Amino acid sequence: MLHVLNGDSLASTFPASIPGRIAIVREALVDGPVQADSTEELWVIREKFLSKNYPEASQENYFAQVVPEFEKIMTATSGTEVYLWFEYDLFCQVNLWFTVHLLKKHKGPVYLVSPTTDLIEGFGGMKEIQLEQAYRNARLLDSNERHVLADMWKIYQKEDISEALTLSHQTMPETPYLYPAVVAWKESIAHGDYPGKPKAALKEIAAELGTDDFGKIFRAFHIKHAIYGYGDLQVKRLWEEMKSGELAQ
Repeated sequence: MLHVLNGDSLASTFPASIPGRIAIVREALVDGPVQADSTEELWVIREKFLSKNYPEASQENYFAQVVPEFEKIMTATSGTEVYLWFEYDLFCQVNLWFTVHLLKKHKGPVYLVSPTTDLIEGFGGMKEIQLEQAYRNARLLDSNERHVLADMWKIYQKEDISEALTLSHQTMPETPYLYPAVVAWKESIAHGDYPGKPKAALKEIAAELGTDDFGKIFRAFHIKHAIYGYGDLQVKRLWEEMKSGELAQ
């Protein structure tokens, strides 16, 4: 068995009672460029973007900490049962799409493990016994669902929001979790003078709270707009971009 965990946070609380190896997705593909003609080219593009925009993250060498985890997924043997531990927010979904894309040629069974909590808490709000139960309740992905999720990655790379909306809407009975994430993606896109919903929401929250205290603003954003699933690093970057944009006006 191979358990693909979305982030180190879940890895730190993952029950030792669940058998199998672990691969940790240490990426935030929802943030920054993903257009590439090959996986190898994608690594280079992502490392460059992350080290430039998240200096604090560059201490962890991308090719030492991130790529080897993806290689565990890419080299899973046909006899390996793969369990994908991903939530339904946009951050997790984009990482899921890419992971299923990497598993496109995998002949073995692939399961999706979902949290039993809400979008705000996710796996982080679950106790060990609940994580064990989620594993037992894992749902086998059929070939069609795997195909749809892998296609979503290619669509995301093309930034074709229209095609994403169409596909996620058409497959809603089988993949009800897809459409809300795609709508969140659409609403995050800036157009004209509108900076996109996340930045607009941050400005609105700061005004409502009457503060520039990022900690308070982030907590409110995480609760009100849990569908994005952004971590504090992503929200901080959006906040700083918004603030610098206001100063430039």
